[in-house]
Amino acid sequence: MKRKSLYLIGSVAVLSLMLAGCGKSSPTNHSTQTQSSSSTTKTVSQSSQSNNQSDSKQSSELWNDSKDQQLSEFINKWAPTMGQSYTKYDGQNDLRTKSGIHYPSDLGQTTVNGSNDSIGWAPSGKGSYDYNVVALYNYDRPGNAATHITYAFAFHDGQPVALVDQSTNGTPDWTPTKNADVASNFERIANNK
Repeated sequence: MKRKSLYLIGSVAVLSLMLAGCGKSSPTNHSTQTQSSSSTTKTVSQSSQSNNQSDSKQSSELWNDSKDQQLSEFINKWAPTMGQSYTKYDGQNDLRTKSGIHYPSDLGQTTVNGSNDSIGWAPSGKGSYDYNVVALYNYDRPGNAATHITYAFAFHDGQPVALVDQSTNGTPDWTPTKNADVASNFERIANNK
């Protein structure tokens, strides 16, 4: 009898320990899974927020390297259709036009639409000028005359505008280009479209 009692008590104790162990294990795992799931959700949310902030930063930038590359690709495809070949301002060495003007150094000595609106080099598109130039391209026409076509891609009041100068003497005067391909593609690139 004593033996049966000890056996019964031992069995109940072992069974209790097993149930207690299972009971603790299950809620702990469930809790861990919930925390893990919650952490994953937070990580995904934070990652999404970072991407959204990055996207909004990129879209709020007027000009960047990616847009500059897209403009170069457009010019390189478009120019041959016009029978032209353009030299791009590399950010260091002035572009020298056939008429003797050096861009961007001489931008301050030029006019825009015949007015004295300021124009200058501002690679981000945000600067202190009325026209903040982000890219310059020049094509010197063949022959002895000082003929050239120079494009200044700029932002005026935060809006993209493609300017052109073809002056051969006197003060160079930038005007919005009448070339619809150039104007619309610059606007498309600048506006991330």
